[in-house]
Amino acid sequence: MSAVYSVGDIVPLALLLEDGNETQYPQAEVYAAGGTSPLATLDLVHKARGRYEANYTLTAAGVRTVVFITYADTAHTVENITYSREQEQLIITQYGIDDLALQLIRVLGLVHENAFIDNTVHDTLDQLVAARVRVFDSKEHCEAATDGGYETLGLVATYEIATTYESQGRMGTYRMKKV
Repeated sequence: MSAVYSVGDIVPLALLLEDGNETQYPQAEVYAAGGTSPLATLDLVHKARGRYEANYTLTAAGVRTVVFITYADTAHTVENITYSREQEQLIITQYGIDDLALQLIRVLGLVHENAFIDNTVHDTLDQLVAARVRVFDSKEHCEAATDGGYETLGLVATYEIATTYESQGRMGTYRMKKV
């Protein structure tokens, strides 16, 4: 089985002994992708009905394989071959799925989907020199935005625009920064 997590998550590693045995000493060995020695070895603690668990904190992005081995003794020297070895794969991202979704919404806003531009400032030649861009999560929230308003419902990001001109009608620089 595979599951996706983010750096910093605390993952409960769990093993269930199908016969409910409560007197075993399982461990979880955590390996980096392609690794030959474990990054961590955790003793699993019995919780209930043959379910053993330990928490593992994810410290770096990448793929990890967790190998569960059941031992018959507390020293973890005698493997109980009544139980098969199990494995689980952890896919660890730098950013969570929610973070990626929020970034995607911001990108869509930067191509002017559900974006509202206001607080425009023009120079004496009617050239745009400053403005505010707000990106919203839906059409409805964008339509509720008002010129100079402070609406926050559905607000994903706010940007400031600053423009300079080399001469009339000839833009020199354009800067758009996230506030």
